[in-house]
Amino acid sequence: MKNFTMHQQIILLFICLSTFPLFIIFTITSNIFTTNAKRDLQTLYTANINEIGSNIDAVFTNALELSIYPLVEESLRAYLTADAGLDSSEYLFIKLDAANALSSLPFSYVENIHDIGLYTESGDCLISNNNVKLTSEDYAVLNDSGSDPYWDFSFCTGAHDYIYLLRHLKNPSNLSEYVGYIKLAVTGSGLKEILTQFQKEEQISYFIVSPENTLIIWLDAGGYIDKGGTLPTYDSLSEKMSSGTTSWIEDDVITSSYQLKNGPILYSLTAPEVLSNIKQTFRFSIGTAEILIFIFTLLLSFCFSRLITAPLKRLGEHMTELSKERFSDRIAVSGCREIQILSSNYNHMAERLEYLYNKVYMGELRLKQSRLDALQSQLNPHFLYNTLDTIYWMSKMGDSANTSVMVSNLSKMMRMTLKSDGNHNLVSLGYELEHLTCYINIQQIRYGSKILFSVACADSLKTLSVLSFLLQPLVENALVHGLSHSTDGIVAIHIYTEGSTLIYEVANNGIPADVKEIKGLLSSKPLHTRGLAIHNINERIRLKYGTSYGLSCFLDGVFTVFRITQPVVEHPQTTDTL
Repeated sequence: MKNFTMHQQIILLFICLSTFPLFIIFTITSNIFTTNAKRDLQTLYTANINEIGSNIDAVFTNALELSIYPLVEESLRAYLTADAGLDSSEYLFIKLDAANALSSLPFSYVENIHDIGLYTESGDCLISNNNVKLTSEDYAVLNDSGSDPYWDFSFCTGAHDYIYLLRHLKNPSNLSEYVGYIKLAVTGSGLKEILTQFQKEEQISYFIVSPENTLIIWLDAGGYIDKGGTLPTYDSLSEKMSSGTTSWIEDDVITSSYQLKNGPILYSLTAPEVLSNIKQTFRFSIGTAEILIFIFTLLLSFCFSRLITAPLKRLGEHMTELSKERFSDRIAVSGCREIQILSSNYNHMAERLEYLYNKVYMGELRLKQSRLDALQSQLNPHFLYNTLDTIYWMSKMGDSANTSVMVSNLSKMMRMTLKSDGNHNLVSLGYELEHLTCYINIQQIRYGSKILFSVACADSLKTLSVLSFLLQPLVENALVHGLSHSTDGIVAIHIYTEGSTLIYEVANNGIPADVKEIKGLLSSKPLHTRGLAIHNINERIRLKYGTSYGLSCFLDGVFTVFRITQPVVEHPQTTDTL
């Protein structure tokens, strides 16, 4: 085609249109029918699984709210926090009052909740049934989980078993003190009723699988279990969903999935008759091909005139794309000789502009992106949620002193985080330590005596110039990944110089880090949020100061140490302000 003139191409076009129209229509019609039918079915079943998942999530959310209800209901809280010095008659009155409150819970709380057990730290309990009696294994799990909720799916392998929610309760007046335990039994039959209620079609099978790859609840209308079919595993479903896919078709079976908020995955399997009817529908479409051929012939005269102007119009559209700074845009070098020359010249011009654009701006854009990633890590939603939740409970319990300190430090952190300037946010080391101090003050109130923080830095170093937000993510990393279950943790920050190199070290005595894994995260950008903060720190330093500096990790005895190196640079004589 490259050596054909436009006149010759027009002749060839008429030949093709008269020889292959039926083949073209057959192919297009087949793709349209097959693609649209599958897409519509996937949309239908995805909406159905989302509706069911939302209702099941509501049950689990209701159970979570009920698990902290004893901390806000006066009678139940009085029972949990009762003074051991009370005489038996006073204590019996408090316990009876609590039992009445527990037995008169609103229906909205106890719907799909079969049994409730409430235990004090001393071992006394209010239970509706031995089904919620705490075992030694339960105590071990709860002591390891802190105050976080723990879901136990191991006792739910059928429609009439239970899913247990366990929680170690903290004293709202003193968050470092535990006051008791609660154990709830969510009925499997209640969850199965939800599946039955929202079942879209009789042939759809529904399954809920736990992270341990155990079937919890199922409604096998399609008989997949009886037939001995291979069901998808939790890991395979999770992998599909992590790539953004919630519904897919394999071997004419449509799988739709929904990630429940407390861990398990709800999915449906169906092999609808519609898929087998697609071929019959397509045969009918062949009958319409003759009509389409006639219409296509009528359009031939219009296509003839368009053929003359289409290449030039296409070239104009590409020029418009180029004017919008889309320099990677290219035109396929095809058509008659005249169009080939124009296309080649356009591509050469676009390649030159793309080269200049990347050379001048790419380094700047990468540095700015690292800065944006650093900002995102500062606005960690889990940190904000936990801090605001702590502020809420302290203010509710009247702890105005600590509430004021936390609000003040959080406000200051937010202002410092969102502050922007024109120098890639270079700040003095003193300013960076001020931001870190706000974060430590907040965490010190939250963790109390469980974590000991120390910062060692000579005053003479505080005038040095550093990139902002380097230390706080490392301290947060130590708390979340190293010291999450520690009761005597240490976070030590040491800043010093060796020759012309400024060194920061953040050490913790928690769970030792996997140094090999850390090196992998530093060398390539993580696919998920895990490790993104330390990767961004390393990337920002290397972009700013060169590849001889950056972030490293090593073990020193019981301590995991993250070390940052950068050149010693004096900060300009300006005042960092909020």
